[in-house]
Amino acid sequence: MNLYTIIFEDNSVYQGGDLENTKWVEIPNKKIRTIFYSLPLGDCLGLSEYDKYYHYIEVTTDIMGENKGKINLEFAYLIGKKGTTYKMYKINLRTGQVEVMILEEKDKMIQQLNPIGWH
Repeated sequence: MNLYTIIFEDNSVYQGGDLENTKWVEIPNKKIRTIFYSLPLGDCLGLSEYDKYYHYIEVTTDIMGENKGKINLEFAYLIGKKGTTYKMYKINLRTGQVEVMILEEKDKMIQQLNPIGWH
């Protein structure tokens, strides 16, 4: 199952990867109309009519014990930018809970994002 599906303004479709390899940086350089993002419990989140979109996965690594070196997928973030306002969806990959935050361009979290991730 694909993590997300993108429909571009020209009606072409791009299928994203999975949590280990999202294929986000491989998205063609076209205007996105809608993103359908698969949530951990089977629901789908749909975003459209944003100027730009951003996505990343937050992971942790066990540093002690029998799971030393194990990578744990913790959160997925999907952000839509409209003007100078950003709507961020923080998705808990263990529980499926989704937290929504409204941020502004000057917020530290937005300022620290790698610019190559915007589509």
